[in-house]
Amino acid sequence: MNFLLDTPYTMSQPTHAKIHFNEQGTPIASDFDDVYFSNDGGLAETDYVFLQKNNLPNRFKTHEHTAFHIIETGFGTGANFLLTWLKFRQFKANHPNATCQRLYFSSFEKFPLSYADLALALATHAHLKELCDTLLASYPLCISGCHRLSFDNGSVLLDLWFGDVNHLLPQLKSKADAIYLDGFAPSKNPDMWQESLFSGLARLSHQDTSIATFTSAGIVKRGLQHAGFTIEKVKGFGKKREMLTANMQGNLNAGEALTANSPKEATIIGGGIASICSALALCEKGVQVHLICEDDGVAKQASKNRQGAIYPNLHSTVNDDSLVYVHSFLYARRFYQAWHKKGLNFAMDWCGLLHLATNKGLELRQEKVIGRKLWPDMLVKGVNANEATKLSGLTLNHSGIFFPLAGWLSPQQFCEAALAYLNTLTHFSITLNCHVKSINKDATTWQLQSDTATFKCKNLILACGSKLINFSQVHPLPLNKIRGQVSYVSSTTMTPLKTIVCHKGYITPSWEGLHSLGATFDRTATEAFLSDSDDNENLALAKDQLQQPLWLNDVKIKSATAGFRATLPGHLPVAGKITGEDNLYVIGGLGARGIMLSPILAELLACDITQEPSPLSPNLTDAVSFARFA
Repeated sequence: MNFLLDTPYTMSQPTHAKIHFNEQGTPIASDFDDVYFSNDGGLAETDYVFLQKNNLPNRFKTHEHTAFHIIETGFGTGANFLLTWLKFRQFKANHPNATCQRLYFSSFEKFPLSYADLALALATHAHLKELCDTLLASYPLCISGCHRLSFDNGSVLLDLWFGDVNHLLPQLKSKADAIYLDGFAPSKNPDMWQESLFSGLARLSHQDTSIATFTSAGIVKRGLQHAGFTIEKVKGFGKKREMLTANMQGNLNAGEALTANSPKEATIIGGGIASICSALALCEKGVQVHLICEDDGVAKQASKNRQGAIYPNLHSTVNDDSLVYVHSFLYARRFYQAWHKKGLNFAMDWCGLLHLATNKGLELRQEKVIGRKLWPDMLVKGVNANEATKLSGLTLNHSGIFFPLAGWLSPQQFCEAALAYLNTLTHFSITLNCHVKSINKDATTWQLQSDTATFKCKNLILACGSKLINFSQVHPLPLNKIRGQVSYVSSTTMTPLKTIVCHKGYITPSWEGLHSLGATFDRTATEAFLSDSDDNENLALAKDQLQQPLWLNDVKIKSATAGFRATLPGHLPVAGKITGEDNLYVIGGLGARGIMLSPILAELLACDITQEPSPLSPNLTDAVSFARFA
């Protein structure tokens, strides 16, 4: 490829830390000439400085809210998080009926360790090996923004923010109950210890927020005092003479944005992957969920395809649109893997995806995506035709881009397996064969009218795909309703296909003897009918785009599915509160990417309803908000 570098980009990506290890095996940041933790014992220092001096884990027992939120200003090797995770796990085991059920840990890191360096650094914590291995298995790519990692069945959530804390801290909205003021020493890392850091922490504090830091440097003492904290000097760890603790003075910001204690409930209208993911996210946070589906089972409409591809739509700039897709993709991958590991039985294969440059315009766009080197190779890399052939297992005549972490899953199987799990929960219920004709607000309650019954709820989520247009409350959304048909084919010569191949359409590897060919775009249809001509169109498109490969000659069309996609101008989805309506939420406009987008958007809604920290930054939340159309 002849990579083009003619257009500037709007944001930069973080870079990995440069580290080495001293004779004691302690990791040292080469650029800062400072240790990540004490030579006298990293975890002992963490326990003394950050847990004991924030009175943890004792405060978990008496916490009056369902979630406890910790903010940390330097993730480093993750030692502080790992020990806090262990203590919270032990607290949960010993106090299963405590009010506090979840730990949110929001940590910032300007220079993330590489996976290899992190693995070496964590090897010193032998007695935390299980937690270290679990963290490493979820450790994200070096991409700017918030990466939400979920552990212990959603009871421990690590929000790992990659980037400068002074740039990212203003994007945090949820108050902290405790703050780990960590990072390299002020004399080594003056760029971090700015007035904006201390004022930002003050904004995120309430009357019960505590702060602990390893340092007693004057710049830190004065910064905390000027921001409104009352400080105290106490004995430092090991050979250190002093360290600081702090609390917010008076009643400033008292209690704002803390998790409400009252029981939560929500009703969801829908039956596809968006509604199922919403139900899972809400139930995981203890919300009472009622799902109303107009069909006799879930995944009977747009989510009924046998195989759906999961990969991000990348731009040649690091902008909000790109980051919505990237973070949605990485979150979805972790989400489905976690549920599969928990026992949900559905087909999936992270086999990678090739997007071939089958025309000049696409080739130029892909050259820009790869040429600017904004995205890690583990996310996307350029390949020539020979490399594409080797990756796919079939002869291909085009260059393209390859997504190593991409793959496919069966959305219908996932929805059915998730419903089977949800039905085991006492705080979930479902009503099938129920078409909701209208919704109306009565004081503080939503009333849902069907042909046979009226339902009432406090919080209502509309997650019904193309049927969203049936409700007047969402009419500001310029939804496009597009019928698409996917064909399922058998082929002996296509059997070697190892990865998904995209052109103007797509071809999946075989599952249960069938490949998926998709998909048509019909903007005029009013019914999701099946058409032989659409099957022929899918096959003809593949042959034309791929230059009549011999391995498509023995294809036999066996069956098909058809459904409606709902899309929005700009191709970003919508998720969040409907402007001007109390407790009314929407998740929609997912187009052909519902499998990828639904998990993180469902988590976004669930956190809004429970008033817990959001998985998306305000910029990305605004990018998918209803308000952009209202």
